Amino acid sequence: MDDALPWAFLLFIAPFVMGIRSIVVSRRLRARVDALYDKVAMLDHRIFRLDERLGETAATPTSPPEAQPDEPITEPQEPLRVTPVSEPMVEPVAAMAAPSSPPTGAAGRRFEQILVENWLVWVGGLALALGGVFLVKLSIDYGLLTPPVRVVLAVLLGIGLCAASEWVTRREPADAASGPSYVPQALAAGGAATVFAAIYAAYQLYGLISGPPAFILLAATAIATVALSLRQGVLVAALGLVGAYAVPALVASDVPHALPLFLYLAFVTAGMLAVLRHRGWWWLAWLSLVGAFLWVMVWLGLQPAHPETAVVGGYILVQFALFAAFRRGVPRIRFLTGIAASPEVGVLMRVAFGLFAIASFVLVHVGGFDTPSIVVTYAAAAFLLGFAYRDRDLDDVIATAAVLVLAMLATWNLPLLSDEQVFLAQLRLPVDVRDFTTACVAAALLLGGGGFLAQRTAPRPGRWAALSVVSSALVLITAYWRLHDYGIDIAWTVIALALAGLNLAAAASIANRRVSRSEAGSLEIEIALGAYTVGVLGGTILAACFALSDAWLTVALALHLPVLGWVEGRLDLKVLRPVALIVAAIVLARLALNPYLLGYPIGPTPIFNWLLYGYGLPALAFIVATRQFGSRADDLLVGVLEAGSALFTTMLLTFELRHALYGRVDAPLSDLGKDALTPLLWLSLGGFALWLGERRARPVLRWAGIILFGLASAQVVVWQVVFANPMITSDPVGNVMIFDVLSLAYGLPAVLYAAIVVLRLGPQPLRLAARILAAGLAFVWLSLEVRHAFHGTILGMFDTSDGEWYAYSAAWLAFAAVGLAAGLIRRDEWLRRVSLAGVGLVVAKVFLSDMA
Repeated sequence: MDDALPWAFLLFIAPFVMGIRSIVVSRRLRARVDALYDKVAMLDHRIFRLDERLGETAATPTSPPEAQPDEPITEPQEPLRVTPVSEPMVEPVAAMAAPSSPPTGAAGRRFEQILVENWLVWVGGLALALGGVFLVKLSIDYGLLTPPVRVVLAVLLGIGLCAASEWVTRREPADAASGPSYVPQALAAGGAATVFAAIYAAYQLYGLISGPPAFILLAATAIATVALSLRQGVLVAALGLVGAYAVPALVASDVPHALPLFLYLAFVTAGMLAVLRHRGWWWLAWLSLVGAFLWVMVWLGLQPAHPETAVVGGYILVQFALFAAFRRGVPRIRFLTGIAASPEVGVLMRVAFGLFAIASFVLVHVGGFDTPSIVVTYAAAAFLLGFAYRDRDLDDVIATAAVLVLAMLATWNLPLLSDEQVFLAQLRLPVDVRDFTTACVAAALLLGGGGFLAQRTAPRPGRWAALSVVSSALVLITAYWRLHDYGIDIAWTVIALALAGLNLAAAASIANRRVSRSEAGSLEIEIALGAYTVGVLGGTILAACFALSDAWLTVALALHLPVLGWVEGRLDLKVLRPVALIVAAIVLARLALNPYLLGYPIGPTPIFNWLLYGYGLPALAFIVATRQFGSRADDLLVGVLEAGSALFTTMLLTFELRHALYGRVDAPLSDLGKDALTPLLWLSLGGFALWLGERRARPVLRWAGIILFGLASAQVVVWQVVFANPMITSDPVGNVMIFDVLSLAYGLPAVLYAAIVVLRLGPQPLRLAARILAAGLAFVWLSLEVRHAFHGTILGMFDTSDGEWYAYSAAWLAFAAVGLAAGLIRRDEWLRRVSLAGVGLVVAKVFLSDMA
């Protein structure tokens, strides 16, 4: 041990020597760097003046150039004198500054200058702190002094370093041109760390003091360090702040209690925020926020069986108040005024309120939804609402309050009941269910009623109105969701209608206020009025959801669209258009994308069944809403409404037709005569959509007509001509010619295709396809009718007689002649050429086949 003692003293002395040496060298380095930067600033100033003079010379109009000898610049220049490093700079740079000169001094100081000047100071302060720690450590290892003496010497050393920092501060005041000096801060930080280590060693290593005195001494050291920072600077404040929050972790207790811990933390947070606010070091509040929040989470994590929710909840509410005071200031205390609004401070406050809201939420669950934790949650939400009402720049924290309360209700620990208990619950609510119901009522009053009252005088009433509407609806939905499994019927529909009535009264009051005041053009007033209008419709939609099901629910949703259009027109509320778009999308999804829709029982009665109102009323509602919204603007909403009108009308007529033919809407294609009616319907609707779309210049209707044309053509060509052809299937076509299945499947579609061509509906490619289909189907119909005349009701594919074969030639020749005549009369070149080609083919058949 004796051989190692010199090395131990060397290890003990080295940090002090290095720290003091670093601080001394840093002073010299600071002076040299300042001198160097001053010289660079002088040179920059001279270059700037020279450039300015040259610019003025170039801008001055001159006479025609004459031959003159080049003259040097006559501005007096003094030679650049190299100042020795140890010589102070005597030429004042500030005196050279002029209104036209570039900024020098503080504006020219860059990050690398600060780093070069002060890194040795920081290293020296760290070395001093390590020296204080090594003093205690080595004296323990080698038994040089008794434990009390070691602690006292370490404390005296720390106090001496703090005193030295004060001496340096008074001897060398900070220069405004070169920035603050970090030497006093390094000395003070090293001294505070030494005192902190000595007290902790007296408690943890020596057992000289017990837990409570150690706690008090460590806390006093941290607080003294923060007080010293008022004199020395931000680094000392950061050290004291971290030390203050670390004290409870350093001093353990056999029987931990929440009251002394959180009382201490509350005083620490209050003191820290006061100092930080007084000196303007708001960014250090992040450290205070982390410390204050983490202690709550640590306590709740380590003490889940005995969380002492009343104490922890009170601490959380105090933190809300402290950070609000940090932002708003404390009345009648001059040096604790509020912080000016800035994006950085706004982020700090929002994060602080969000973290303590999370702490409240965790407290409720750890406390098992006991009364103190629930009261704390509602108090926190009420505090956030009050703060948002007073602070316009941070009024969006109302969302934090709403999320906190709604999250608590959504995760409320309701008991699982058996069937017998559920039956009894319908007669008498259990205690937990009653508490939950009371909490829902309180949430509706706090968020819904509070938002309504605040919007009357708040700077931005639109946000408060939205809070009132959305939170009330979500509370009702949450209550229905959580209580519905218990079979509890508390007139949900009546409550939803009552909510709609309250929103209607609120909308009426805002409308009157908009008319009676000069707020008619205010965007916030418009938003508030729109929010309550949406709330009225939301209440009626909720009532429909609670009372109706299946098709009637969709009908009720669709009927809101004309109402939205009427209100939007009367009140000129643009915000209702996206709401109507959402409602229209829901109705479209329920009626067009619902895979279970076709499984609903329809009944045997044709036409008068749920299809009539299930699709008819939504189609009518979409048509009316299209006219209402389209009369004021042509946007995505109008396009969606037009598409819905066409879709629902088509689905209604198609499903009614198939139900009348087959008794069900999902029957497969199986009968040519019945199946042929569907493409006839689609072609008729498609032609009408094409005509209406071209007449009113509506691209959505034109596309609807094109889609219907394509669907009908696909079924006619693929199914009726190819797969269901009576020559292939040998199905009966009827007894009477012309009035048979062939006319339904081929003749009438050909007529409709021809009508599309004659009326010039749709784009040119569609009309060309209609020409080809009309001619082809007419040819198929004529040929099959000839075979019908020779074979009767069953056509078949074989056994063609000579007379039948000759009849085909005569019929085809007459068909080509009629087409040629029509082409000549209508001056249709395409029809004439096709008819001539048909005549040629018939002639070739006669000479090559018939005469053979």
